[in-house]
Amino acid sequence: MKYLRKFESFPGDNYSLVIKDKTDGNSSGTVFSQDEASFSQNSMYDVNWEKHLPDTITINYHNEIRKFKKGNVMLVGDLVEITYDPIKSEWGKPDTLEFDLYFVKDNNTNKMRIDIDITYGDLMACEFSIESPNNVHIIQHTTYRSKFDPSNTVFAIEDESLDELIVFLNKFPGFKLTRHDLRFLDKYDNCKE
Repeated sequence: MKYLRKFESFPGDNYSLVIKDKTDGNSSGTVFSQDEASFSQNSMYDVNWEKHLPDTITINYHNEIRKFKKGNVMLVGDLVEITYDPIKSEWGKPDTLEFDLYFVKDNNTNKMRIDIDITYGDLMACEFSIESPNNVHIIQHTTYRSKFDPSNTVFAIEDESLDELIVFLNKFPGFKLTRHDLRFLDKYDNCKE
């Protein structure tokens, strides 16, 4: 209940992120930003997010490469569900890759946290949270050195797709993630929890 109370204490009852153009002396491009005017919209989802998501995600599942294309982006309460559908359906293989993003903002520190669940079919492939600028807390993962599935290389995101995911996440206010921060999602044996 404490968490719910804190979430509901945001202005306008919900946290809203909207697309803004970032043009300062050091960088330019589009970023997600906190917009006080949009708090009254009672929404944490801006339809413009979809164009900033990777169009495709390629995964490595038990050393088999599968490619997924962007599907639906849905708002369900305080959760944004992003689904990817297989480019080529195969009998007996999972037909959904889903990213669930939960947003939390600490008004005392003005930092944002995103809790992320990645599911592949029925497999909970990974759960982690990131707090700005680049603090990552792994709840579970199913790649090398996983405590939950020690079979190694069960689920990993291919290099180009992982880079695109990092670019997307860095569009949120205050985030400065690198490949090293999300190494538990890659296909290399380099993660030590």
